[in-house]
Amino acid sequence: MSEAHLKPRLIFDRCIDFLTQNKIQIPSARSLTDLIRAGLQNRKADHITLMDTHLTDTARSLLDKLFITSDDQTRYRLTLLKKLSQSTKPTRIRERAADFSTLAELYGQLEDILQRLKLGHAGTRYFAGSVLRSEIFQIRRREANDRYIHAAAFVAHQFFRIHDNLIDVMLNVMKAFQTAASREHKEMLLEKRREHDKRLKAEVDKADKSVSGLIGNIRSLTDSNALSDTQKVIKIREVLDRRQTGIFDPLKADLQNSGSDQSWYEVLEDHSLKLQNRLNPILKALTFDASERVSSLMEAINYFKDRDGAVTERAPVKFLSPEDSKALSRKDGSFRSSLYKVLLFQYVAEAIKSGDLNVEQSYKYRAMDTYLIDPERWNREKQLLLERAGLTKFSDPAPILQELDKALLAQYQATNGNIEANPHLKFRADGSFHVKTPAAKSSENDPLQELFPERHDVPLAQVLETTHNHCGMLGALEHWQQTHTSQSVPRTTLLAGIMGLGCSIGVRKMARISANITESELEHAVNWRFSLENIRAANDLVLKAMDEMELPNLYRQNVELLHTASDGQKFEVRGESLLAARSFK
Repeated sequence: MSEAHLKPRLIFDRCIDFLTQNKIQIPSARSLTDLIRAGLQNRKADHITLMDTHLTDTARSLLDKLFITSDDQTRYRLTLLKKLSQSTKPTRIRERAADFSTLAELYGQLEDILQRLKLGHAGTRYFAGSVLRSEIFQIRRREANDRYIHAAAFVAHQFFRIHDNLIDVMLNVMKAFQTAASREHKEMLLEKRREHDKRLKAEVDKADKSVSGLIGNIRSLTDSNALSDTQKVIKIREVLDRRQTGIFDPLKADLQNSGSDQSWYEVLEDHSLKLQNRLNPILKALTFDASERVSSLMEAINYFKDRDGAVTERAPVKFLSPEDSKALSRKDGSFRSSLYKVLLFQYVAEAIKSGDLNVEQSYKYRAMDTYLIDPERWNREKQLLLERAGLTKFSDPAPILQELDKALLAQYQATNGNIEANPHLKFRADGSFHVKTPAAKSSENDPLQELFPERHDVPLAQVLETTHNHCGMLGALEHWQQTHTSQSVPRTTLLAGIMGLGCSIGVRKMARISANITESELEHAVNWRFSLENIRAANDLVLKAMDEMELPNLYRQNVELLHTASDGQKFEVRGESLLAARSFK
C-alpha cells in the first residue's frame, strides 16, 4: 500500500478497512503506525537506492541547475518553473512554450529513472507538492538523492501540468474566437440582409413599372377601334420588341446569391492572424496520441509541425468536410492558407474535446484506458480486485449470460402476454401501436391523499402543533430551574419562540405580530427554556416519531435495506479516478 497511498493516514484507513472486511482482529493503533512508518521508510530507502544507481551524471547536472540562478536572472530556475499562467496573451503563451521545451528536455533525461521509481500520478503529486510548498533552502538541505527524487517528481508534475495548461488555453482561445466570429458573422448577415431587401425592393419596383407600362400599352392597342386585328398584332409585336427582355435577371441573380453565403469563411480568414499568434506555438509544442478515427487530422498536424506553420496548397485536406475543403480555394484558384490554419485549429479542438486526440504526459487529457486498471495489475490481482468489489460471482461470465438470457426471454413473454390482455393498446396498419389512457374513475383516490391536507397552504403553527400532538416535543422544553418556578407555559408562546428563532424573524418582532403574546413573556420563555439540551431532546422526540411512521416505507423496494444520501458511507478510491474527488458517496 505504500506504493499506492503515500500519505500515512490513507494507509492507516485502508488497513482498518482491509482487516475489517477479512474479519481479522485489529491490532492497536501504535502497532499499525509502526508498521506504516517502517513500510514508508523502506519505500523511501528503495527510492534512494534506485536514484543512486540509475541516475546518470547528465541528469544530475540538469537537476542541480534547477537550484542555481542563471546569469540574466536573479531567481532560481526551479522557482521560475513553479507558476503557470492562464493568460491568453501571445507573449505569455510563447513564454510557456519556452518553459515547455525546457521541461520536455528535463523530462526526457529523467523519464528512465521515473519509470524505475514507479511513483505513479499520486506519488508524483505528493513529492512535487512538497517542492511547490517549500522554499529553495529547505529543499537544498535534504540529502542529495532525496533532493533528486523531489526534483525529478517536480519536473514530471510540471511537465504534466503544462500540457494541461496549454490545452486549456487552446480550448479557451478557440471558444472565445468562435464566439466573437459568430457574433460578427451574424451582424454581417443582418447588414447584408438589409441591403439585399432594399435592393430587392428597388428591382421589384422597377420590374413592376416596366411590366405595368407594357400591359397598359398592349391594352390601349387592343381597345383601339381605328386599327384592324392584323395591325393590332403588328403594333403589339413592335411594343414587345422595344421592351427589355432581361428585366427579371437582376432579381434571379440576387435570389441565387442569397442562397450561397461565403461570409463565414471570410470572417474566419480575417481573424486568422490573431488566432495564429496564440495557437501556433501550442500546436507546434504538443505531441498527441491519436485514435484511428482522426488519422487524417494527425497527418495534417504533422505537416503543420514539419513546415513550421508555413502551409501551402499541398497541405492535407482529407480531415476537412467537402464544404470546408471547397472554401480553401479562391475564385482565381489561389490557396487560402490563413483559412486552412483556422479550420485546422477548430478540428484539433473538437478532436481533443471528443477524446480522439490525447496526451500521454497529462493529468486531464489522457486516453480513457489510462484511467482504468492497467492490464498488468488486473492479471496480477484479478481475484483480489473482484473480492474487494464484491463481484466474485461475475468472474465466470458464461453462467451469468445464460441466466440473463433466460430472464430476458421470460420478461419478453410476460410483456407480450400483457400486451395481448391490454384492451387499451391498439395496433395500426403500419405496425406501430397506440395506448389509449382510460379516464380515471371518480372513486379512485391517491393512497397518500388522506395523509395530506386538502389545502395547499398550511400554516407553520398548524404543522408544529400537529407534530407536538404526535410526539410531545414541547414537553422537552422545560424551565432551566426545576424548583420554585411554574413549569406551565402556553403552547402558543413556545410555538412563537420556535418560529421566531427558526425562521430568523426575531423574538421581539415575533411577539409584535403574535396575538395575546407579550414581548417580555416570549423573551422569558426563550431565555429559560430554549437551552441546547432541551432543543436536542425535542429533536430526538421528533426523530423517534419519524422512525415509527409508515410513510417512508411505502415506496421502499427493499424493506431490510436503507440507503440514503446522508448515511455517512464513504469509500476511498485507490489510484486514479474519473471522479472529481478521490472518494464517492
